[in-house]
Amino acid sequence: MKPGENSFLIPLIVIIAAVIAVIAIFIIAKLLTKKRAARYVLKDSLMTQTEIEYYNVLEFYFGGEYRILPQINLASVIDKVGEGFRNELFRNVDFGIFDANFRPIVLIEINDGSHNRKDRIERDEKVNLIAKKARIPLVTFWTKDGIDRETIYKTIKKYL
Repeated sequence: MKPGENSFLIPLIVIIAAVIAVIAIFIIAKLLTKKRAARYVLKDSLMTQTEIEYYNVLEFYFGGEYRILPQINLASVIDKVGEGFRNELFRNVDFGIFDANFRPIVLIEINDGSHNRKDRIERDEKVNLIAKKARIPLVTFWTKDGIDRETIYKTIKKYL
């Protein structure tokens, strides 16, 4: 072979090596960032232990005449009329108290320390605004105050 006859081989080899390197990097990056498949796991209970304790108080005082339902999705009791998406209604409150015909009367939130986080404060403000615009009372109890049966009774009784 004369000099220069194979001069095209070196750039070709470099290009092929570069392409292989880019493909290898892409494959490795994809493997490293590959998300694990979602799993669905059944919860132990519909409510936390604290929510169960509040539920028992609500049921004791109001269960005979009213229906106390846990984990109420706003979209189940509030409609949005007009422009915009309904996704802001896809938030839950801890309880709803309903009459015998399941007409919502009052919504209840049980807040723990996590509701002091910025994202939870914003969420709570939005839920309060939605309830206010829909003209349904939203009562909030704080776990830091403990479960004061008399306070719960007096607070909720005002709306029934």
